[in-house]
Amino acid sequence: MIRALVLALSLLVASAPAAGAKPKIADPVSAALDTAFARASSKVGNPGVQAVLLRNGAPVWSAVSGKAINSPTTPVTSSTMFAYASFSKLVLATYALHLVETGTLSLDSPISTYLGNDVPGSTTVTLRMLLQHTAGYPDIYGAPETAGLFPPGDRYDPNRPYTWSMLAPGIHAPVAPGTKWEYSNTGFVIIAHLLSRVSGGDAALASGIRAFVQRTGATSTELTAERSDSAFLRFAHGYTVGNGKTIDYFTRYGATGIPTDVYGMPFGDGMFAGTALGAAKLLDALYARKRLLLPATVTQMIKVTPQSVQAGEPYGMGTLATSVSGRSWQGHSGLYGGFTSLGGTDLARGVTLMVVTNQEGRGAARTIWTDLAKAYASATS
Repeated sequence: MIRALVLALSLLVASAPAAGAKPKIADPVSAALDTAFARASSKVGNPGVQAVLLRNGAPVWSAVSGKAINSPTTPVTSSTMFAYASFSKLVLATYALHLVETGTLSLDSPISTYLGNDVPGSTTVTLRMLLQHTAGYPDIYGAPETAGLFPPGDRYDPNRPYTWSMLAPGIHAPVAPGTKWEYSNTGFVIIAHLLSRVSGGDAALASGIRAFVQRTGATSTELTAERSDSAFLRFAHGYTVGNGKTIDYFTRYGATGIPTDVYGMPFGDGMFAGTALGAAKLLDALYARKRLLLPATVTQMIKVTPQSVQAGEPYGMGTLATSVSGRSWQGHSGLYGGFTSLGGTDLARGVTLMVVTNQEGRGAARTIWTDLAKAYASATS
């Protein structure tokens, strides 16, 4: 008994701070974000998640949790890759606007200038309309010619690469181009085709994007549009959740690698994948440090269109603002193939928050991102 007491007292003395030393105080912002992250992740069933917060290029906080793959159990790490889904629209829009700045493209010339008659309505539709979701193209994924190419269609093959020629039959004539806002995956598939054409082909486009992304400080393992065997080794599986069931999007349809519809060409609507940090670096370079586009171009990009306001979805060119706790964040969300994402930059403060998850359902990324945005606002008010 005496020996135990002596041991306990010695441990207490050893662990006590030295005389005059200041006790270590936890960073209140990180503490608030840690608490919000754990609580929000639990709320949506603890999916695989990465989250990161940057301020003017400097890391402020980050966290990972959950499983990248349920079976065999593989935990999420900071290098795990996720599909960005429609967050990719912001990335592709940024690159398209870069080509406008270089004079390669015009926002207001008919896309027939670059594509000829490849696309219905090309003599009327412009790049600006495509970026703003006002071109009027019907949904390619619901078209009879192409619907069967995607799950649960009878022509879906997750191991067969997609091409523009496979998707082109599903692109129908636009309805009243320029008159109303309607969110359009088809429009961004067309943008990817247009960028490929003016770049000199898919390989040349990939090379151009790779060089452009390097300006953000992100590596090809943090943000990419290119599928590879090495990416598959780090890639999370996407999971759809609903009706009490969890379905692995990768194994459900027999994929032997990353399903070919999850990201990459020709899917301009969901072309990119990577880590939360890679996406955050893109947002930070674009909106906080303004290293990717000229300030006047960024102003055009985020300007909300009258058509989107009328539709109740204030949207610019591949981007929209989300308001949380009185603060406005400029960015985009994404959802496809068992993945969800949401990222934005608080333009007034130079702060970027990005969340990626491998769960489609329960509002995973949005719930976690919103709770983190609220916690950050509260801790920095």
